[in-house]
Amino acid sequence: MSNIWLETFLGKIGSYLVNFLSKYYYYIIPVILIYGIFLTLSSYNLKRIEKGINSEVFIQAKDVIEKNPDINKVDLVEKINVPWEKILKEFSFFPYVSRQSDLWVVKTNLFNVKDIIAFDDRKIEMILERKGIEKFRGGSAVRRNLYLEYIHRVTGRKEE
Repeated sequence: MSNIWLETFLGKIGSYLVNFLSKYYYYIIPVILIYGIFLTLSSYNLKRIEKGINSEVFIQAKDVIEKNPDINKVDLVEKINVPWEKILKEFSFFPYVSRQSDLWVVKTNLFNVKDIIAFDDRKIEMILERKGIEKFRGGSAVRRNLYLEYIHRVTGRKEE
């Protein structure tokens, strides 16, 4: 009776697939667990590399601002030079990297890491804002709470 229901709802291919999985799940589950651990390690490897890049950008920006306090944003971004090879050697412990939501990994090399991190001027600004260097945000140094602002706009309340 259950085979009739399976074929009705899933079709012939679906019922074959369910029968295959029910017979051989002892072999499939360990492979999935091993691949999950592999993905976790490669994602953690990318996070370590990103933290190294963020700290290097912050240290260089702090040194540049101490030497020249009147520097503007464009000149600051131009003076920051990320030593990619040194960071990859220092912070990488696994030969592969992957994004958090990816199901695929790539080799840890200079081209792939630069492509994944997408390092550009906006990324440098975000790193500096997160680390507390808010010199270039204009007059306000207080972060806005966008959720609270939206709720106040819907309810008609004015912000204090």
